[in-house]
Amino acid sequence: MKGVFRPFLKAAAASFTLGTGNSLGPEGPSVEIGSAIAKGFGNVFGWEGGKKLSLVAAGSAAGIASGFNAAVAGCFFAVESVLWPSSGDSSSLSNSTPMVILSAVIASVVSEIGLGSDPAFTVPEYDFRSPTELPLYLLLGVFCGAVSITLSRCTAVTMDMVERLQKTTGLPMAVSPALGGLIVGLLALVYPEVLYWGFENVDILLESRPFTSGLSAAVLVQLIGVKILATSLCRAFGLVGGYYAPSLFIGAATGMAYGKFMRFTFTGSEALFHVPFLDVASPQAYGLVGMAATLAGVCKVPLTSVLLLFELTQDYRIVLPLLGAVGLSSWIASSQRFSTSGKGKLDSLEEKTSTIEEAKNVPTQTQQLTSVDSVDATAELCKLESSLCVYDVKDDNVLENLTVAESMKTRYISVSLKTPVVEALNLMLVEKQPFVMITESNKSLLGLLTVKDFQDFCKTVKSTRMQPEVDECLVSHVCGVVRCKIWSVTPHMPLITAEKIMDSHGMDQVPVVSEHVNHQDGGILIGFVDRECITIARRALAAKEFFSFTSEIRREES
Repeated sequence: MKGVFRPFLKAAAASFTLGTGNSLGPEGPSVEIGSAIAKGFGNVFGWEGGKKLSLVAAGSAAGIASGFNAAVAGCFFAVESVLWPSSGDSSSLSNSTPMVILSAVIASVVSEIGLGSDPAFTVPEYDFRSPTELPLYLLLGVFCGAVSITLSRCTAVTMDMVERLQKTTGLPMAVSPALGGLIVGLLALVYPEVLYWGFENVDILLESRPFTSGLSAAVLVQLIGVKILATSLCRAFGLVGGYYAPSLFIGAATGMAYGKFMRFTFTGSEALFHVPFLDVASPQAYGLVGMAATLAGVCKVPLTSVLLLFELTQDYRIVLPLLGAVGLSSWIASSQRFSTSGKGKLDSLEEKTSTIEEAKNVPTQTQQLTSVDSVDATAELCKLESSLCVYDVKDDNVLENLTVAESMKTRYISVSLKTPVVEALNLMLVEKQPFVMITESNKSLLGLLTVKDFQDFCKTVKSTRMQPEVDECLVSHVCGVVRCKIWSVTPHMPLITAEKIMDSHGMDQVPVVSEHVNHQDGGILIGFVDRECITIARRALAAKEFFSFTSEIRREES
């Protein structure tokens, strides 16, 4: 019953949050509501795996398509935020595409019937003067990336401060939203534009409504800072809403301020610099591109951002500036997110294992920390905008108490670097196992090779016309040509983390090593966990919980 009512409670909470003007947006809750309804249908029909993933993706597409009246952007949002992160099988993506398209189209049609066919905000006519402007758009992408990082960091710091406040003062969770609303209301006494008015405040920024006086660049810069603070406070104090609308507002303010500064610098009779071949477009053009670049930097959906603005403007000329600015903003925001985690360990990911000595010297622990850091970055993004992680919730409530040790297999094939390739393949054939572990004499893990790795090695040897003797071809030769997989997990690691590591690196199995302290080796190999292990653990635990729940009900009845 809680699962049934959750979407409606989410809608009611979001309606109160946004109806009272708090600095969040409706698109995030819309996506979560659509996904929750999709999960409910999946549970009713008993669908699992790819079918349920397709339903969740369709619900997400419907949420974005109805929120912005943009069906194409809704389709790509489902692909970027649900299908790509959650599916390691390419067939799941192709099988889900028709359902996602139909859902986005139906949601757009229903939205047009109920709310009209106008876009979410009034789109000014896009103005593109000359290809010489493209460097200015690239620089705008850099600024939008910096603004995206500021919003993400400010939200994280504010959430940490509010959590400490609640622990120190004993502030009840139910009182926190009211306190957050009070602070945002006080900010709005000076800057009323930061409140949620639908997208009317975005129209004011873009100067797209008649009889609207434009804001100066100085005021726009102030609004950027105050909007970031207000949005962070709303999220930290537990108010319900999404980050899409605030990102678009902040992006519009950034682009408009940047555009006005560039026109003042390069055009007009009082321009600071006269560049004869440079004709700067109107600030509204930079405002539109800034909206997409900031949305991509904050929510990590670059394709959705590009297609959303292209679909709303219906102007092909905007595509090239959009791609440049969005690409730079996404790259800057993502690199900053990963650079602070892992304590400088990320450089080891780029090391090439072209020789056996290099393969030995790359510490598996470092790669393992890197993988965990990428999972932590995903968790950070989910805290910022929970609608970007609608499918991961499916496994968390089932696997949150399971560890790798409870689901791993301890029977495996291990070989050394000096083992002949033919012998390794024979062992895989006898044991019907599609991979082999590479270990040292003391069982320290060096890496993992799959059947596909051996096939790739054969293709490389054939293409380079290197025909070594079959008996002389060793596992070390394969590792010298094909990069061995060196990521691993530990027994006490949550099974959810192990699955995310496999998803992020495109693996179907990952070695399990002991909790080692020595940094010179990769740990003692004790087993492995694969997708079959995770599926069995999930189903067994679900069945166990069902029977436990049934037994408890019977005891209460008796």
